[in-house]
Amino acid sequence: MSTLKRWTALGVGAALIAGCGQPADADKAADQPQARQMGAGPGESGEGEGGESGEGGVDVAAAATDPTVYLSALAVVEAHIRAASAAAEAGERQAAGEMFAHPVSEILIDMAPTFRKLGVTPFDDQLLAASTATFEGADADALKTRADAILTTLDQAATKAPGGAASSAVLAGVIADQIDRAAMQYGTAKGSENYEPYLDGYGFYVTARAIRDENADVLRHEQPQALAAIDAALQLLSAAYPTAKRPQSLSADAGPLVAASSQAKLAVTR
Repeated sequence: MSTLKRWTALGVGAALIAGCGQPADADKAADQPQARQMGAGPGESGEGEGGESGEGGVDVAAAATDPTVYLSALAVVEAHIRAASAAAEAGERQAAGEMFAHPVSEILIDMAPTFRKLGVTPFDDQLLAASTATFEGADADALKTRADAILTTLDQAATKAPGGAASSAVLAGVIADQIDRAAMQYGTAKGSENYEPYLDGYGFYVTARAIRDENADVLRHEQPQALAAIDAALQLLSAAYPTAKRPQSLSADAGPLVAASSQAKLAVTR
């Protein structure tokens, strides 16, 4: 029996994931358009092992063979973990606990066949344990330690990407995907008073920035136009997402964010 099934049988996993239901709906506004770009055809929906795009906007069939799709799926998980850790530090414990658990239902269940095929050890238990620790009162430092451990696990999973080491074009494509999600999510957040859409977008933004910083040298040499467009988009996003805590007013214009994200995607040299 999988970790998720064991938790659900106990009623704990079901409660955690149920608490994430509304944020998941908000995510779809940002994620589903990107699923089509990453290879999901018209009319496809979250069919998991059947190969259709999952709730996180990832074509799970393509993830087994396309490194950009595969690494984008991992980046979506990373975004939630970074957002959860930052939310806990900001005192937003309910949102942090939900954010840690959310990728299990949104990404990891649908990606399980791909992980098996590529030899990735399941790690949903790490996310659910972090979520539980959040609700049980673990302090922000302890939760950051858990988040860092999950990020290390994601780094290890990234080494199993189809095709071997990611090319500069793949890396730029993954960053552009995160930027696109952050831009779309900001528009959703502006139309809602809920905290979760903003926190989702913040996670996508900081993950795009982290991947950019980790790969700046290779992008500078091999994807200079993409890096320039990525940096321009990140500069706009930094003003839209100044902290993990939602500002009282979301004053940035969503239009330029979406336009900048489109420029980043178009600038990637394949």
